[in-house]
Amino acid sequence: MQIAPKDLIWKDFQRLRKKKDLFTKSIVEDLLFIQTIEGHSHNGDGAFKGRKFVDTTINDIVHALRREEFIIRSERQMLIDEIYEYAERVIDGENLPRLLNKHNEPLMRCPLFLQWEVNPEDVLRGLYLGGLMDDFSMRMRVNKKFKTNMGGGKPYLIDLKVMEKMNLNGEVLAHGNHENKIAEYIEEGLILRDSKNVDFLRHPSIRFQYIRHKRGLGVSDDAAVIVSGLLYSMSVGLGAYLADAIDTLDKYSLKFIEQDDTLACTIETNFPDLNITEEEVLSFIYLIAIPEEMQKKIPDSSQRYFLQIDRKTDITTLESHYRFVMGLPYPRFTISYDRVLNEDFYEYVKERLDSFKKTGF
Repeated sequence: MQIAPKDLIWKDFQRLRKKKDLFTKSIVEDLLFIQTIEGHSHNGDGAFKGRKFVDTTINDIVHALRREEFIIRSERQMLIDEIYEYAERVIDGENLPRLLNKHNEPLMRCPLFLQWEVNPEDVLRGLYLGGLMDDFSMRMRVNKKFKTNMGGGKPYLIDLKVMEKMNLNGEVLAHGNHENKIAEYIEEGLILRDSKNVDFLRHPSIRFQYIRHKRGLGVSDDAAVIVSGLLYSMSVGLGAYLADAIDTLDKYSLKFIEQDDTLACTIETNFPDLNITEEEVLSFIYLIAIPEEMQKKIPDSSQRYFLQIDRKTDITTLESHYRFVMGLPYPRFTISYDRVLNEDFYEYVKERLDSFKKTGF
């Protein structure tokens, strides 16, 4: 298996700590950097300098950095649980005008949430939309309605030992067409039948792995924040951002489920004032889809890039998006892997929304 050497993992981690600053507490910064290293190792970025180690897992990185697996999983789960708790308190009727936990600490430990007032019910609507934007069945409905070619899949609990025997790796599973092979993978033991009672500490070969069912277009998490913000309110946009935070964190947590999708279902069931139709969900997903000819021009920020402080302008991508939606001035800088000018992206979103409102496509 192609797993990154410990020295390169450590080097990449130290490099991130030295060169990148996130607008959050250092403990959350480290949790996000650990996940960044996984991407770097798969793609040959950062300290890996073109060398790709496609089987590297977050677990490998945690061990290489001499961290305790249970503690890292618990810290990530805590951040998810706080978002859940916020949503549940709003459903129960509490008025929570700030995105804070029960100890008055900001969610994701982002100080911006101490400043921004929100409509808590709109935050639930954003969590609902954001929780469904990666749902494979919803994407297939978008394909049918709008004649698009969206792809997608879902994470499964898999056995790395079986994966190796089948001559597969994480890159193949994440980027291929596997929809017709899922039953075979279950039969072969690659995908675990029982995912509820797995003790990950006793089964180090178990991994929560994304398997792509169908190749095709993806969505832009940046567009999700801005489109929902412009269509509804910035509070909805921030809810969509928090749904993406859950989707990021649950890749390595204490639960082996899609926790953003599960929260969306909870909101749909228990929040009678949701007032978002299935047609609205489909339109939202269509609007945030990345057109094939625009794949290199549309940003898709990870949580790290949402919170990373641009050193020239002293602002994060998340705050830039907030300012744009709220009609406030914002500095011009490149976002999402430093390849897209925020101003150009905002113009694209406005044009896409205007065109949709006129034609429905």
